[in-house]
Amino acid sequence: MIDTLADKLNRLLEDENRTKELLKINPNSYKDVAAHIKTIRSESSEREKNLISELSTAERKILFNISRRLIEVRISKFRLDPESDVTNLTPEERYIVEPLIQSRKRSERIGQAILNGQVAELDRVSELVRQKYVIVRFTQPYSAISGTDLATYGPFEPEDVAIMPLENAKSLAKIGIVAKNWIEPEE
Repeated sequence: MIDTLADKLNRLLEDENRTKELLKINPNSYKDVAAHIKTIRSESSEREKNLISELSTAERKILFNISRRLIEVRISKFRLDPESDVTNLTPEERYIVEPLIQSRKRSERIGQAILNGQVAELDRVSELVRQKYVIVRFTQPYSAISGTDLATYGPFEPEDVAIMPLENAKSLAKIGIVAKNWIEPEE
């Protein structure tokens, strides 16, 4: 019997579902799936409807769905036990949980500042939020604006790219002046 990648991935998912702890899996698991999909993608064509193409498309969907489910199960386990060892996570999974860890630390910091009456720490955090800048791409002309940091930005033409305060960028995105998919704080 030939042991396919889908079979191996499915066994990983079954094993993960059987335990409460995060299992240690091959750190290249998702890269191996992506590499395999890359090789079979050339076999599948939306225009060509032959048997090989249909099988390749079905295999890609199966591999994607099992991979996605495996990630969901493993991240759910981490959320239930955020003190668990992240070394059992793959690099891709660590990328997903990193903001969760950061969020927990920030929540604890704010709680401690409130508990200890540290108004200055709360002011510092508020200032950090106000000073967050993002890159935006303008989709249409727009006149100069005064940013939340009191700096002047613009005027802008379509396709102009600018760095501006996050709050201004969000407001402009709501009215369709800047592309929403560009508004992401730097990591």
